[in-house]
Amino acid sequence: MQQGKYIKTFKLLLPYLWPDKRRDLKTRVSFAVIALVLAKFASVSTPLVLGASVNSLAELSSGINLFMLVPVALIVGYGVAKIISFAFVEVRDALFSKVSQHSVRQISLSMFKHLHNLSLQFHLNRQTGALAKFIDRGTKGIDFLLRYVLFNIVPTFFEIFLVSAILFYLYGPWYAVITLTTIGLYSYLTFQITEWRNVFRKRMNQADNDVSTKMIDSLLNYETVKYFNNEQFEFDRLDKSLADYELAANQSRHSLSLLNIAQTFIIMTGITIMLVMSAYGIKKGDIDVGGFVVINAYMLQLYQPLNWLGSVYREIRQALTDMENMFSLLEIAPTSQISTNKVPESDSAEIKFDGVSFDYDIRRTIIKNISFVVPNGKKVAIVGPTGAGKSTISRLLFKFYEPKEGGIYINNININKISQESLREIIGVVPQDTVLFNDTIYYNIAYGKTGASKEEVINAAKNADIHDFISILPDGYQTIVGERGLKLSGGEKQRVAIARTILKNPKIFFFDEATSALDTSTEKEIQKNLENISKNKTTLIIAHRLSTAANADNIIVLDKGVIIEQGTHESLLSLKGKYYEMWGKQKPKSLE
Repeated sequence: MQQGKYIKTFKLLLPYLWPDKRRDLKTRVSFAVIALVLAKFASVSTPLVLGASVNSLAELSSGINLFMLVPVALIVGYGVAKIISFAFVEVRDALFSKVSQHSVRQISLSMFKHLHNLSLQFHLNRQTGALAKFIDRGTKGIDFLLRYVLFNIVPTFFEIFLVSAILFYLYGPWYAVITLTTIGLYSYLTFQITEWRNVFRKRMNQADNDVSTKMIDSLLNYETVKYFNNEQFEFDRLDKSLADYELAANQSRHSLSLLNIAQTFIIMTGITIMLVMSAYGIKKGDIDVGGFVVINAYMLQLYQPLNWLGSVYREIRQALTDMENMFSLLEIAPTSQISTNKVPESDSAEIKFDGVSFDYDIRRTIIKNISFVVPNGKKVAIVGPTGAGKSTISRLLFKFYEPKEGGIYINNININKISQESLREIIGVVPQDTVLFNDTIYYNIAYGKTGASKEEVINAAKNADIHDFISILPDGYQTIVGERGLKLSGGEKQRVAIARTILKNPKIFFFDEATSALDTSTEKEIQKNLENISKNKTTLIIAHRLSTAANADNIIVLDKGVIIEQGTHESLLSLKGKYYEMWGKQKPKSLE
């Protein structure tokens, strides 16, 4: 089961490692593999050259070889072989770096695009801190996996069998058997202990996710924490997760010490046995002194990469888990039907809801068989008590969700047959809860039309009645608004949202409680501005404050997901129904 998941992860990764349309990257991978092979051959040759050098020095001291040329040449050859081995390793890494970084870049971009294509429900349920950790660790795991599996683990085992073959050929089968047995025991013990240690690593990751989630969530709700004087409560929550991480980290470190001791015991036992055997071989005359050095050098050479085998194996397992978590996000399908059709070019923009029903939970229907029309160039307002389903209408129109029944039409075309990009291009939304980017005021206004000129941005700010306020700020339009725009008041944020919608200049205006955070005086001024910018344009207003809806061409009264009244302001007052009741409660506020 677990192996199947890993194979699936490798299959997802393979196209990035060997991209079909990038011949230059394929060439880099090929040359990197060639450099790897050359590095390994240079590496296994160095102990042989070292052994020959030792023998030549022994002959020199005994007077057999009176010329320094041979031993010096062998010593120089040993140094050159070491340099060549190291150089090819660096060449390999340099060649492959672009491939691995390109893979990380493409996967990160694909992940970012996919997250933006997921449903609003996913983003309402997500834990931002944990999600960020998944993506961060997953992308880092890709680079680690590509480098270590391709260029460390596989080549190391190739080198083991190559060295065993050399020892078998030069010194007999027992040296090869002991080498393979030692490495086999070493690897088995490493894998077993590492599997046991994975429990602690998983606890560490879970605690790390909890720490990140609680920290980010608390900081995002900084003001709420202060309002309720709950700093100590937040500290205690975070400290519990930190304590869990501390415990798991200590357990992981203690188990690592045990692993290192066991690894060293096995490898040194194997080396000692082989050196004792070579000592007897020298006594019998079967092996020379250089052979003793060669055997020791080979075992130490193998021990160096194997010393990290436990850590590398654990990191590979963790990288696969992290990548699996990240790739599992790619398996979450967007809920909206994907269409590439564009809204036909037209000067008119009529909205029609035809028998639309919708629920977030089958046990509670939010909207029941809603039908209404917003004629081209007209203004329609939807009012009603909290929880009546007003904001759900905006989410349906914007294709955050699809209706369970009925259809929504723009110019008599079902929006399910229109691409999200094309639909959202013609709609300008001023939301009730305005969230700004942690950037400048200029950036946030210009976001309504990327590439807009400075004059267009300033004119939009003037129409939203925020230009004068921006002008008196020390940094003007370059003022940073802070996380989610928290440096601005609610009214200021809402006016920035109005300004960027004005800059977008859409065919359809959608105001979702657009003046709810404004004082009465500012509300009247902005209402005049909204009147001007939406004149002769199709406008849909979601309003709790009835004064915002009073001058609409048609007012729809929504209650418990059902349309109970509709008409003009005067006609609804004359009915003396729900609208009349709501107006009576709000009238004193509207007259302040």
